[in-house]
Amino acid sequence: MNARPLALLLLAILLYALPSPALAEDGTQPGQTLDIPGVTAIRVIGEAASIHVTTGESDAPRATLGGRRTGWFSNWYSSWFFNDCRTQSRMRIEDAVLTVEAGPSSWLEPSDCEVTLDVTTRKGVSVDIRQAASQVRLAGEFSTVSLETKAADFALEGHAKSVQLTSDALRSRLSFDRTEENETIAIAARALDTALGFSAGTRISYDVQAAAALVDSALPNTAGAKPSVAIKADYVRAVIR
Repeated sequence: MNARPLALLLLAILLYALPSPALAEDGTQPGQTLDIPGVTAIRVIGEAASIHVTTGESDAPRATLGGRRTGWFSNWYSSWFFNDCRTQSRMRIEDAVLTVEAGPSSWLEPSDCEVTLDVTTRKGVSVDIRQAASQVRLAGEFSTVSLETKAADFALEGHAKSVQLTSDALRSRLSFDRTEENETIAIAARALDTALGFSAGTRISYDVQAAAALVDSALPNTAGAKPSVAIKADYVRAVIR
């Protein structure tokens, strides 16, 4: 065999076998990290993103913005090419607000880039998400939470004084570990699959307006009680426990 084709073949095998330097072990691009000790609000805009926010007693609040390859070609692609998913996404802090702008991935690439945002911060922050599509996981104590997207998968575990979710297609899971009898929850969508959970003995009021609805509630609807739940959609499946 000619020496040059043999060398190219050996190089290709070697490159395929080596792990990509651009990816961590979990397939996530190393991201930019900001310390956010004074941040009281988080705002996410732009294209699609996977968002995880956890609140607690952390002494070192921080936000990490990265990217993860997804799709059929993700493993093969990351083994052969260095292309940083993060480059089109940015975050900044201004007036105690962390703003994250999720940039689009190139349509010329054989594998999609999923923008990831991981935030660990103190209790009581507000979260405002306005994107084309979002996967959101919130855990802990929040003041207000708002979401406006075309499509979303949303989950909240903990507590928030106000939750407002708006989307064309929405799957939401809200689990409150406590209530203060002043919470308001408003959910609006065209197609909605939602589940709401409250601690034992909680008195709630709820109103569902829909063209077609399936509501399964283990809690009585008590007029004027809070938490109050307002659901408006074309098609609704709601479970309240």
